[in-house]
Amino acid sequence: MKLSEKLVKTLYTGPQSVISVTGGGGKTSTLRSLASKFKEMGLSVLITTTTKFQGPKQFNWGLDYSFSEEADILSHEIKKGEVVYFAKRSVVDMKKYTSPRLEILSLLTKRFDVTIIEADGAKMLPLKLHTQRDPVIIDETTATLAIMGASALNDRADNNCFGFSGDDIASVEFYQKLIDHEEGVLKDAKGIKLILINQCDLISDVSVFKRLNAPCEIVLGSINEDKVYV
Repeated sequence: MKLSEKLVKTLYTGPQSVISVTGGGGKTSTLRSLASKFKEMGLSVLITTTTKFQGPKQFNWGLDYSFSEEADILSHEIKKGEVVYFAKRSVVDMKKYTSPRLEILSLLTKRFDVTIIEADGAKMLPLKLHTQRDPVIIDETTATLAIMGASALNDRADNNCFGFSGDDIASVEFYQKLIDHEEGVLKDAKGIKLILINQCDLISDVSVFKRLNAPCEIVLGSINEDKVYV
């Protein structure tokens, strides 16, 4: 089974599915992969954020439509098999887009078959330790996908984990700490929960991650290769 197929099978709960994606190490690429797969299934897909993420000119989201104004997205006639992007332009950084008003987002989740939300930021780093401010996971969330990048393995944790400072090495034990920590990768997760150890194509021994334990399923994979490692 391809990784995209595994993610869709686990995370899709039927009409009005809302998938919040957190962590680091390939969130943006994962959002695009999920959206493409749901589009192939003939579903209407909304890509959005409750934080900040890349705009449609900075990243190839595979979109059919993109909107930054509430009036435009609310008047859009939604069709099956299309991917729609909606976020507000940042007034600070024109290359970034920010969260819509949550009441508008709540309304839109009822109109699209699938809504995929980037629910936190990691500054392009493979790991994430949350703060009091994030993640922002809306109540409508039916599944949470928490991503951890394998590329950090055995490197300095402070160079690879957003929100962490210290002398730790990003060993398998450090990954376990991020799973167990109250501000870790599963913080505020709602609905079906799944941890993806992404970027497994970048390390030589994937089996070390089989020592990890979590209160939900852990999948070892590579978004770039669309592959599950067993």
